[in-house]
Amino acid sequence: MLSTAVLVFREVLEAALIIGLVAVATRDIAQRSRFIIGGILTGLAGAVVLAMFAEYINEAAAGIGQELLNAIILLTAVFMLSWHNIWMKKHGKELAMHAKQTGHAVNEGEQSLIALSVLVGLAILREGAEVVLFLYSMIAAGTPVSQIGTGGLLGLGVGVLFGAGMYFGLLKIPTRHLFRVTSIMLLLLAAGLAAQAANYLVQADLITSMTNVLWDTSWILSEQSIFGSILHTLVGYIANPMEIQLLFYFATLFVVGGLMYIIHSDTPVRFMKPVTVISFITFVVLLTLSSNDAFASHKVYSPYVEQGEYEFELRGHTTFDSNSAKDDNQKYKFEVGYGFTDYWFSAIYVEVENEQPSGDYEHTATAWENIFQLTEQGEYWLDMGFYLEYEHPANSAKDDKLEAKLLLEKGYTEWAHTANIIFSRKISNTDNATGFEYAWRTKYKYRKIFEPGFEIYGNFGEFAHVSPSNQQDHRAGFVAYGELGNYQHGKWVYEIGYLFGLTDAAPDGTLKFVIEYEFR
Repeated sequence: MLSTAVLVFREVLEAALIIGLVAVATRDIAQRSRFIIGGILTGLAGAVVLAMFAEYINEAAAGIGQELLNAIILLTAVFMLSWHNIWMKKHGKELAMHAKQTGHAVNEGEQSLIALSVLVGLAILREGAEVVLFLYSMIAAGTPVSQIGTGGLLGLGVGVLFGAGMYFGLLKIPTRHLFRVTSIMLLLLAAGLAAQAANYLVQADLITSMTNVLWDTSWILSEQSIFGSILHTLVGYIANPMEIQLLFYFATLFVVGGLMYIIHSDTPVRFMKPVTVISFITFVVLLTLSSNDAFASHKVYSPYVEQGEYEFELRGHTTFDSNSAKDDNQKYKFEVGYGFTDYWFSAIYVEVENEQPSGDYEHTATAWENIFQLTEQGEYWLDMGFYLEYEHPANSAKDDKLEAKLLLEKGYTEWAHTANIIFSRKISNTDNATGFEYAWRTKYKYRKIFEPGFEIYGNFGEFAHVSPSNQQDHRAGFVAYGELGNYQHGKWVYEIGYLFGLTDAAPDGTLKFVIEYEFR
């Protein structure tokens, strides 16, 4: 009886929390009750039908039916949540005002309610199907029906009470803040569902890369505990997440949150496309690649941070050399970042490499980078900043790495000189060496759309034991910079250049590029 009560409670709790949050988010919209109740009834009917045909679905999908179906349900729920949040960001205030003045919402409000009704139905469908399958297996195992019924009712009652508690708790939030709070909660809910969907896709063997577990906090808070279950549902807490789950989580936050911001800022629709396209390309590439190891692609960092700035970036390089081992080595980084304060910018990126002689594209690493602005621009003779990066290789046999950079920049009228002093160290018990590199950029501020410049990069090897000169990698060349647009509507920033190899260890030529889309 106890096991039945616990399982039913956890499944009902997840559904009840979602329904409670949906009810609060639409409290100012008339007729929302019939949409929510309709979603519940549809979900219950679907759960029963799904449980009845679960075996056939599993066989039809070659043994991965349940996992694949769960992933589809969750990704559909993510889409519905995202649609509601983006749509309500545009129309929410007018709906609330109209509802208060006339006692009913405008007809347009039904578009958002339909999305949330589908979400409620999907939540009931997924959780209900699992409950039905579990109860059926208990009966088949010979457990008395009376014990199953008692445990099921107990779990149902407690789960509903928890959901009701959250609902009435959120209602106490002042109306002027409620819309913002529920929007954030629904955004976190969507990100958590996306991470769960990634897990099911891995179980179905449809995603085979980025499956390394990053950490395990189950000893602090288990997902099976009451508080852990609540956090798992509301904010997507996972005790032992894989790389791909973290990627799905933050990609949902950045993409949906960014579109909400753009809509709220009345930015023209045409400027949503770059964000969507870059995010889509990132996902397609990541879901088709495997793993290796690599160093950074060529970029010189300035020490400046813009608060409230969203950034989507693609950068990479290709090498050219008569030696096949150094020819056509390609490396790309896909990055999403945000300026949290006027001194801290943070981003997550993934790295993809095509290194000869294998010639195969492989996902090599996932990393978290941070830029800290240490001085106000122009306040001192030299502007300073600090860069810190933690890199986790996709190949579990390789070590994680820390990279720190001292960022220095000095401007003279139309000229700007930037230097990066770089130290890197693997997190390993066997390799205590510290790598030492540098990067330099000089550019002339000719026009906003075009600024010519010069860059040089070098790798000395170990800091304590500098490599022989013929083993050091030094490259230099000319680069063009520029930007199009402005922060009001979003702007494109580009770099493109060609670097010449200065030492034997460096390839003869390197074509590098950086493309960014930035908006506030």
